[in-house]
Amino acid sequence: MTEDLHPPLTGDIILFFTLLFINLVMTHISDTTECRRLARNVVTADFNDTQIESFQDKEYSLITTLTDKDDWDSLDREFGALQLIETKLVAADIIQHYGDSMESTNMAIAMRDGAMMMLSGPNGIIENMDTETADSEFAVERTEFKGWGLNSSVSPPNRLGSTSTDTESF
Repeated sequence: MTEDLHPPLTGDIILFFTLLFINLVMTHISDTTECRRLARNVVTADFNDTQIESFQDKEYSLITTLTDKDDWDSLDREFGALQLIETKLVAADIIQHYGDSMESTNMAIAMRDGAMMMLSGPNGIIENMDTETADSEFAVERTEFKGWGLNSSVSPPNRLGSTSTDTESF
């Protein structure tokens, strides 16, 4: 009877591929229904989920660009606040796009400005982020020059042709 030295890791493998799938597919963190509800408080124009999701994807791209993090997880401290910010930004886009009055345009601008202050203003999310991106520990911050002309720790090459291991040197 042989013992299985490597027990099956099916649960771990499934979890890994699920997280990988979510990271590759995740294009927004806000709830489409919440975005619609917030926008409907101002405009009554007809717009569908695909149009809302388009705005969600664009605003999530803005958030990931400004925070320099694209692997947000529901366990991150900032996640709930970022959901609220993205929801407000999406609703502002919808109101501005489908609004038909100056009042709705002003509301969209005020909503966008408030959300952007929460994100990137003084004491905003970006200034107080605790959560780092998963690959930040592997990031190369600076590499040294390889040539001896620009890096003083590299010795210049010996172009005379003889080395200390040469047996025929005089």
